[in-house]
Amino acid sequence: MKNLHEYIAERNKTYHFKVKCAKNDPGKMMEQIKNALDAYELVTISKPKSMPVAEHVEFPKAGPCECWQFDVEVAYPATTVQIGQLLRERAGMSADWCSVHTKDTAEQTEAAEAHGKDHEGALLTDDTLKDEPGAQDLVGEKRTSGLLKELQKNSVKVAEKTAKGKTTNDLPEGTKSPVGS
Repeated sequence: MKNLHEYIAERNKTYHFKVKCAKNDPGKMMEQIKNALDAYELVTISKPKSMPVAEHVEFPKAGPCECWQFDVEVAYPATTVQIGQLLRERAGMSADWCSVHTKDTAEQTEAAEAHGKDHEGALLTDDTLKDEPGAQDLVGEKRTSGLLKELQKNSVKVAEKTAKGKTTNDLPEGTKSPVGS
């Protein structure tokens, strides 16, 4: 059984989410969003921030589009699916253009997207990447002829191992009744 302090601490816990919207400016429907999130006892909601036009992982169908992002804090325990469903049903947001994440997963996603963007310029012109001796024999025009010979040799081996496929045209006709056999 929980003591009173644990119960009060659990009751005062809040749940943080990041909501990302594309194609719909949430600033225009912020009142609807607040009313919808009142079902989970809305504590705070941040002002929507416009993100730069880019391809976003959450919206692969949209291509490069403008997105808005805002933080939500609710007092009632909820999942990302529940928050997303609530926003779609009560605030009228499209399912394709609304994405909800917990704050932790959103930070991990942002860190993963930022990984690799710390390098400026083309990697091929980087002087720190040294030439390996014989590396050109493994790529480019020198490798093409050897690769084609290797592929042809392997395809002949595979063709020898597999038998010719039989179709219904190859089966004898009229020897069995289709009914009752």
